[in-house]
Amino acid sequence: MPFIAKFASQKSLRGRSHQPIHKKTIIFLLLLFLVIGCTAGTTKKSKDIDVRVGLTGPIAEFLKNTPPPRIFEGDKFPVVVKIRNTGATNIKEDQAFISLGVENDYTKSIQLIYGGNVHLYSGLKTENTATFGLEGKSTINQKGAEEIVSYNLVAGKVDPQSEFHSSAVIATLCYPYETILDTTICMDTDPNSLRPGKKVCRLQDASFSNGQGSPVAITKIEMQMLPSQESQQNPNGYGKVIPHFLIFLENKGPGLVIKNDAIREFCTQGKIMHEKFNVIYVKAYLPGSSGPQELDCQPKEKKDSTEKQGYVKLKDKKDIIRCTLREGIDGTLDPYLSPLKVEMSYGYTQSISASYIIQKTAR
Repeated sequence: MPFIAKFASQKSLRGRSHQPIHKKTIIFLLLLFLVIGCTAGTTKKSKDIDVRVGLTGPIAEFLKNTPPPRIFEGDKFPVVVKIRNTGATNIKEDQAFISLGVENDYTKSIQLIYGGNVHLYSGLKTENTATFGLEGKSTINQKGAEEIVSYNLVAGKVDPQSEFHSSAVIATLCYPYETILDTTICMDTDPNSLRPGKKVCRLQDASFSNGQGSPVAITKIEMQMLPSQESQQNPNGYGKVIPHFLIFLENKGPGLVIKNDAIREFCTQGKIMHEKFNVIYVKAYLPGSSGPQELDCQPKEKKDSTEKQGYVKLKDKKDIIRCTLREGIDGTLDPYLSPLKVEMSYGYTQSISASYIIQKTAR
């Protein structure tokens, strides 16, 4: 306690050497040191927070009373949507779309109140579609950024034979997103345990129940270490071992996966070809001596493709892809732990709706 000793020394110099330090003072100083230590520890931990956790991306909701539950013919009324990016992917400016769907026969006009990161999409005659960008979760902002998109609508007329009409608005989001998994796996060069000695690790499957901060999640990885053809033909040595990874994917979010190049089309036209639904692109990497080694992932979008990127077409919101390090690893090495990185890119769309009543104006 050098600080306390110094404090006592200073008290002694002031002619109070015969009076001991008060117990309350010592307790106060000890508590002060504890608080400083705890604060430092908390600050350090906050930097290590993993934001790539969770099963959602951007989420949207209508602000309260927008639209109002009841309006009259010809009334101007607000529709305001709050969007928060609760995932870990940053969406660049003008890369995401929001489209407001209404009953055209009962809506005179739509006006977008744009500003900030919200811009009018000028490719349409109406103002129901806007573009925006939205940052995802970070260590600084663990809830993710949010954006407000506001519209003013003017109600149309109710049918002559009716006193009111029940209508609705539908807000549809379309955006690019990605899922990134960084994990550690065992490169078990002796999967059959034929060598003497204790292993650092053993070959085993890995499960991921908490997601990666995105609506599409990697739920499990199964790993196989298979001898290369050359190794099987070589009786004098171990040769090379080929790592194979079976990667299990699932759409855990509230919306639909769409192809990257269909994002704008879906939100501006309201439909896309069936082939563009449920498409995900997958890349995987292991470390190498000169940088990351990309694994060869199968299947591919085109059979004759020379790219190592894999192609997934989800069925019932799930699928599996196989990624392989064709170059293999030295089978004479002892088993070791290695980082594995998997990257998935895709488009995503989801919708929310709200209903309201248009009341006939008294005549």
